[in-house]
Amino acid sequence: MADRDIEKNVPVAQFVDTLRRLADALEAGDSFRIQVQNARFTVPADAEIVIEHEVEDGNEELAMELQWKSTGD
Repeated sequence: MADRDIEKNVPVAQFVDTLRRLADALEAGDSFRIQVQNARFTVPADAEIVIEHEVEDGNEELAMELQWKSTGD
């Protein structure tokens, strides 16, 4: 996949639904399939989980990330 950096605002209900599906997949040790801005991909079950908190110029950000190496498919 080519380099890409997408941020998308979503409604609360969609965010909650995505978190629930992700939590279910993580608990079951399964991969997670998702589509973001017309790109559909699979997060592998062994993806690294990172929680990040940033503070800059009075703005705060909480990011929960899944990181993995692309397989080249």
